[in-house]
Order: sequence, then structure tokens, then C-alpha cells
Amino acid sequence: MSVGDRHRLAPGAAQVRDRFSESFFSFLWKRPDIRKRWVPRQRNEPSVREVADQLAFEVADSLRQIIPTDALGPTLRHAVLEDFTTSLRVAERRGGELKGFDLILSLPLAKMLSWFIQHFPTSAQWYIGEIMGEADKQLGIPAQVTGEALRRSATTNGNLDGQAAKEFFSRVVPQETEN
Repeated sequence: MSVGDRHRLAPGAAQVRDRFSESFFSFLWKRPDIRKRWVPRQRNEPSVREVADQLAFEVADSLRQIIPTDALGPTLRHAVLEDFTTSLRVAERRGGELKGFDLILSLPLAKMLSWFIQHFPTSAQWYIGEIMGEADKQLGIPAQVTGEALRRSATTNGNLDGQAAKEFFSRVVPQETEN
């Protein structure tokens, strides 16, 4: 008997459940070295921990199949540029010049950017490069200013650790050159 009614799940969630159900069954039943651990005398805490760790790894390793990063990256790029456009409008209405600290992301966007950096750093690096290029080309915001605003938002309003943000953005944001 199956646990939980898959028909009570959203279609996408049901697909994820089906994928992992098959994957876990294969792992737990079709591999004799793992299946023998279900014999009561073989079932102990270290053995169960090892199986749990292997199943957790399977989920973590499958994130790209669960989350469409090819859609998430462009969506983040569009949203960041929209938030920056709003920041520019606010600065213009104030009659002042845009300062780097005036560039802010909405709280949900900052959290999503932080999550993207933590879970898909290579993709995030590429899309942040795209954002910096587009912000410069479309909005006249230098790449260093954009990079600093994204780092600040990801750490202040997202949940990216300050040290992790520093390391990540040091690889992404071009350094200013001295003349």
C-alpha cells in the first residue's frame, strides 16, 4: 500500500513524488547490499543513517530536475532589472542622483537570489553576469554598483552568509581598474 494519495498533490509535485518513489525503491530493494540492511539484525543506527544520507544525497543531486534553472535565471534577471528600474524612478522623483545603496531588491526577490546562489552557484554566477551587463546597457548602472547592490540585498534581505557572499561576488563582479 502506497503512502499518501498522489492525486492529492499538484501535478508537478506528483511527478517529483513518482520519480523519487521509483528511485528510492530501486535503491532500497534492487540492490542486495542495501536490501540486506532491512533484516532486523542488520538494522542499526549507523546502517539506517547511511541509507538516509544516500537518499538525501539523491534528492539534493536531483535539484536541477526539480527546479527549472533555465527558467529561474531569466526570471530573476527580469525581476532584478525591474526592481532597479523602480529604484531609478524613485531617485529621479527625489530629484537626486542614484546612489549605489539606493538600488534595492524586494524582500522576496532578495531571498530568491540568495537561494539561487546557494543552490546553483554556477548558474547564479552566469545570470548575475547577465544582470550586470543588462543593468549597464539598459539602465546605465555600472557592473560594480550592480554587483554590490546584489551582494548587499542577498546578505541583508536574503539569507546568504556574509562570508559566502563575499567569496561568491568576488568571482562575479569585475574589479574597478585604476587609471
